[in-house]
Amino acid sequence: MVSSSGSSLWGGEREIERWGKERVFVVGDASDTLFWSDPWVDGIPLCERSGRLFVLAETRSCSVAKMASLGWGAGGEAWVWRRPLRGWEEGMLGECQSLLLNLSMQDSVTLHAADDLIWHPQVPLKVSILAWRLLRDRLPTKANLVTRDILSSEAHFCVSGCRMVESAQHLFLSCSTFGSLWSLVSSWIGSSLVNSHTISDHFAQFTLSAGGSRGCRSFIHLIWLVSVWVVWNERNSRLFRGSANSIQHMLDKIKKNSYRLLKATSSTLTFNYHSWWSSPLICLSLV
Repeated sequence: MVSSSGSSLWGGEREIERWGKERVFVVGDASDTLFWSDPWVDGIPLCERSGRLFVLAETRSCSVAKMASLGWGAGGEAWVWRRPLRGWEEGMLGECQSLLLNLSMQDSVTLHAADDLIWHPQVPLKVSILAWRLLRDRLPTKANLVTRDILSSEAHFCVSGCRMVESAQHLFLSCSTFGSLWSLVSSWIGSSLVNSHTISDHFAQFTLSAGGSRGCRSFIHLIWLVSVWVVWNERNSRLFRGSANSIQHMLDKIKKNSYRLLKATSSTLTFNYHSWWSSPLICLSLV
């Protein structure tokens, strides 16, 4: 292990990512938030903002609270690397440190609050368990596997081919491929698009996005759970079987799976498959 003080002279290809002067927010409990992998800095994981530093860091499993206690300013003990940083990497670190010097706090939806929404009576237990693990960042995303030294640091890219680090926040919300699914889902169910930066906030706000009655919220809640199930299975299909469905086909799976769940658990429902495909809220008499 080497500290950041062991840098070499300037050289090599310059790949510094510009951080800008945006406002920065700390989300949630710092002792339970991973410094590199969780989206606590303005809703974007640091492993995505600066993948090079993440790859080189020896502190990939440290919490925000731990890194802060070690000191993340210039010369701080939080910065421990697998090898001496090159000059351009030192520049990237300097930009990161400058960003971290200006933090303000932001409240977020707590896990306990989100937990109340996970367990849906019309959704299979395995789907709710997936959501429970997702909200706690316990899914085996590539970023998590790298943090636990199960994957090499060079194998952390998203299966979509977007060349970003595959964290949970990226995969389910900000990926240019998988993240775009939410706009199609929102258009289908007639709700406003949710742009939350954390999984728990997105879950809670999406469930409330259509407003209306308790039945309407229950339906939207079911759609969110089915959607993350489809995304995770598509990710695994691409990773382990090398097969990829289009985003439109993923939307079709959400429509089909949600229809089957509601028909199987509600014998009084009389809507047909064709009408469900175009107007689900009308089928359920929720509008």
